[in-house]
Amino acid sequence: MGLLQNSEIAPDPVLSGDSPDSLWINGGVSGGVARHHRRGGRSLVSCVVGLLLAVAIGSITYGGINDRGEVVADYAKGRRLMREGDYLGASRHFEHMKGQYPDSKNLDLFVFHRAQCDYHLGQFSAAAVGFEYFLSHFGDSPEVPYGHFFLANCHHRLSRVTDAVESYLEAYRLSHDKRLDEIVGASLEAAFETASSVSLDPALLNDLPQPKRCRVIRAAAARLTSSGDAAMAERLLASCGGGVDHTLPEYRPQRRSEVNSIAVMLPFSGEMGGYGQEIYNGAVIAAEQLRQEADFNPTLVPYDTKGDPLDAARIAVELSRDESVLAAIGPLTSEEAAVTSAALACRSLPLIVPAATQAGLTGFSDGTFQLSPNTERQGLAMAHYAVDSLHADTAVIVTSTATDHLRMARAFADRFEKLGGTVAAVEYYRSRDKDFGPYLRDIKALIWGLPPDSIFFTNEYGDTLDPDGIPVTVDCMYLPGSPQQLRLLLPQIRFYKIETVYLGSDAWADEEVLRLGHDVTGRAVFPSPFLGTDNSEEYLRFAAAYDARFGKRPSRLASIGFDALRLVGLTAREAEGDREKLTALLTRTADYRGAAGRITLSAERENRHMPLYRIVDGAATPLASQTTVVEEAESEQR
Repeated sequence: MGLLQNSEIAPDPVLSGDSPDSLWINGGVSGGVARHHRRGGRSLVSCVVGLLLAVAIGSITYGGINDRGEVVADYAKGRRLMREGDYLGASRHFEHMKGQYPDSKNLDLFVFHRAQCDYHLGQFSAAAVGFEYFLSHFGDSPEVPYGHFFLANCHHRLSRVTDAVESYLEAYRLSHDKRLDEIVGASLEAAFETASSVSLDPALLNDLPQPKRCRVIRAAAARLTSSGDAAMAERLLASCGGGVDHTLPEYRPQRRSEVNSIAVMLPFSGEMGGYGQEIYNGAVIAAEQLRQEADFNPTLVPYDTKGDPLDAARIAVELSRDESVLAAIGPLTSEEAAVTSAALACRSLPLIVPAATQAGLTGFSDGTFQLSPNTERQGLAMAHYAVDSLHADTAVIVTSTATDHLRMARAFADRFEKLGGTVAAVEYYRSRDKDFGPYLRDIKALIWGLPPDSIFFTNEYGDTLDPDGIPVTVDCMYLPGSPQQLRLLLPQIRFYKIETVYLGSDAWADEEVLRLGHDVTGRAVFPSPFLGTDNSEEYLRFAAAYDARFGKRPSRLASIGFDALRLVGLTAREAEGDREKLTALLTRTADYRGAAGRITLSAERENRHMPLYRIVDGAATPLASQTTVVEEAESEQR
């Protein structure tokens, strides 16, 4: 049964090509050689995979199987799920079939398809285990060549470059399918052509059929000749009845300034794989525009962190040793970024963190840059606004116990008090709270100087009063929280007659909050680095290109992926391939206007751009020039 279906054997199109420093193919590779592979050869398999995508043509469908009726029906259901793209359902279905029909003569197909589904789900470690199990238990299956092919792709996505190349060679050796032969053969030719140096063990090719062996040898010999090792090329070609073509041009290694490989370290598999893909898609558009407009030809090389901080750090350390990699974009989460930045503390690789918002990420490494303003800067911005614009002397904080909100509240309180203000009260509520009355009563009692549990008090005339109905005035109230919580909290503040100016967080930009009306939101002011970009010239230009390429409107993550690569690309032209120079140039980034907003880096290499907005008629309206005031005040405070 011929299993090759080009639409399914082609790897995920997130991959792209690059030129490796060197290519080693040896039998019985030692650990040391394997490490060399991973430094210079990762890009090799990117070339291989990129060519697979280019060569893939059309598609054919799998035929049915010869088995009992119920088995045939179940198998057809699994194949239908795969055709519909429901790889998770198909994976579970074939796993069920493996247990339900252990004596089936088609058991190899159930195992093969289960691993294939894991591959398409981006679960490359699980897929590799599945294909290795398939190859070790079903050596007589006609699908073995395709098993080696998929296993090679898994090795590539897991940065096991030596294993990937050897699996491609094994698929080439065993294949009797002309299409698979052509795809793998052409891929190996491309790998040799783009490698700057080659070390080939002829013994590894002895098991290849003569035409295939000579095809690989001729490709290797061409690179050996152009790189000056004609003697080795002669020895290889002798076994194929040929000699060196001395008319080949002399190989010239890349100049440092021509090394434009940029690693993209993001989760491309697992539950966060979709977020990583969005950022990568934005970077793809930036790369295309840089090639057309900026005389800079970046090569994106994606690495799957799987959302694992240790995997991300390991990848970054390996990239730091590869001089062909100019910079790295990623990782996605704050936890990943913190561990990765620390791992690069004594290394020169610039790390551009696009989306993580935890404070302090750049403190571990002098080459780490944070493009999304960290959460603490929201609190700092509001503290400066309270003192500089409202001339507030006292403030009250009501915050949820969510980690980000606590950080904002702490930053606000610390900066407000450093600027001479007094925080009169701080109240913490839980995410499940709906009745905020106890917290608001406590605030009123503290302002009046009464015990927090006072329900009634006596005024100067001796009357007993209910404090809920008595107005109280506070200069400002800082309210970081989620839109769902704010929608419940704000009307209750009004009910308890606490008159104040609301200072919020970026969550106030949510439509649920904006639609509450002026009577509820009042003169609220809040910061948001993410508003006001949908109508900018930069965004509209990017969105048009993104829609043309991917057929949809770009998300914010896609926009910031675009900005990350474009910022690196525009700066890299002046850096001329030097990492240290690139780091120094990026540090001076000021007022860069991108698709996701403006970027101005602080002395800590964090984006300090934090525009402020006021709610007017149910819409967020920018406060003119307020961003500059806040930035200057922060700089003076340091």
